[in-house]
Amino acid sequence: MFTSKFKTDNPLLFGLSFLAGVGVVIMIVTAAIGVIGGEAANSGALGLFFWLGLALLISGIVGWFGVTRPDKNFDDINQPLEDDHGHGHAHDTDAEHADPNVLPATTSHH
Repeated sequence: MFTSKFKTDNPLLFGLSFLAGVGVVIMIVTAAIGVIGGEAANSGALGLFFWLGLALLISGIVGWFGVTRPDKNFDDINQPLEDDHGHGHAHDTDAEHADPNVLPATTSHH
């Protein structure tokens, strides 16, 4: 059985990003052909390809927005992310991560 060496966790998002990327490439190539061809370039065909690329780019972006819903699922910088060693930083005490060269506020120097 054929096994691909390229894997993705979410094929739908990969496809949408590919769609948008192809649109950008089509627009860039179309612009390059237009610049190289100058006035001799077929502006009708180039315009059609540019609009096609723009439509692909917009479709990919709108599809990505519809699937990922970044307006509903966003990271809150005030909520710590659970780490790999079993406890969230919300449960940490300052003593665990304190600088050993700094004395606690309750210690006084005499």
